[in-house]
Amino acid sequence: MTPLWTALRNSKVIELNHLYQPLMPVWPTHPKFMLGENESYAGGDGNYNCQLLMGDHCGTHVDSPSHFIPQGKTIEQVDVRQLMGRGVLINVRNVAGGSTFGTEEITRWERENGAIVQDDIVIFHTGWDEKWARRPEQADFLTGWPGLSAAGAEMLLARGVSVFGTDALSIDAFGSEENPVHQRVLGSDKVIIENLANLSCLPPTFTFIALPLRIERGSASPVRAIALLEH
Repeated sequence: MTPLWTALRNSKVIELNHLYQPLMPVWPTHPKFMLGENESYAGGDGNYNCQLLMGDHCGTHVDSPSHFIPQGKTIEQVDVRQLMGRGVLINVRNVAGGSTFGTEEITRWERENGAIVQDDIVIFHTGWDEKWARRPEQADFLTGWPGLSAAGAEMLLARGVSVFGTDALSIDAFGSEENPVHQRVLGSDKVIIENLANLSCLPPTFTFIALPLRIERGSASPVRAIALLEH
């Protein structure tokens, strides 16, 4: 039997993160990402290290239940095993911006690829990852994305899905004031991953890993999300 570490090493890795860098797009009311040189060789410090300033929802990140649920788990309480498992990629790039997708697209995926099962990590590819751009060209990424419908969220929750992901800024459609998917998913003690990247490189199923930082009382955490594919 091949050891797990050998199987991981022999897998093809697909990077699913956007790069953390100054001027990267963030939710308009959230702190901007800032990187400052703290010590440097040029300054005679004998080493190089940096200071980071950012919100916990910056870049590719995972929302904890506490983000919308007052008594929900904060990020350090989330079981990281939720964020390791079979990834399911559902292509919704044909869905109009600002609208919703859901039961129809899920049913079509299952008809073509088999059942979505308990603890699957379901990721929706809207195409918004290709609009990612640094300021001042970020406007297209920050507006107009489609989102999962409440009915679609209920369908996946009934199947036992543990993680809901998107390449857009939010799993709820642009302009949603009620945020029904955040409310229902996080209220079910599941988690949401947003701002994923490079989803066009993925097959319908793959191994997914995205580990959050242990931030005390954090509502979310940046992650390093990857997909592992068999060679």
